[in-house]
Amino acid sequence: MNTAFLIIGGLLILAIFLPLIALEVRRFHDRNISGWWYLALSILGLIPYVGYVTGLVIFVINLLPGTEGPNKFGADPLRPEIRAEVFA
Repeated sequence: MNTAFLIIGGLLILAIFLPLIALEVRRFHDRNISGWWYLALSILGLIPYVGYVTGLVIFVINLLPGTEGPNKFGADPLRPEIRAEVFA
């Protein structure tokens, strides 16, 4: 009975955290920042008192608007007309 709860709990955690990580990496890419920075900030967030600063940094990056036009991670997702020129 306990192993069933552990398996279901583990699957639930994976179902929640994997999309959240993908969302954060996508947001970092929108700002033209590598997703590896999110991993580094998350690991630094495990250090007491440093975690407050890294949490604030991630929060601020999420609030800032994305870069205008294409960046090194691809086209601007908010301007589909520019992407249409690539496929024309």
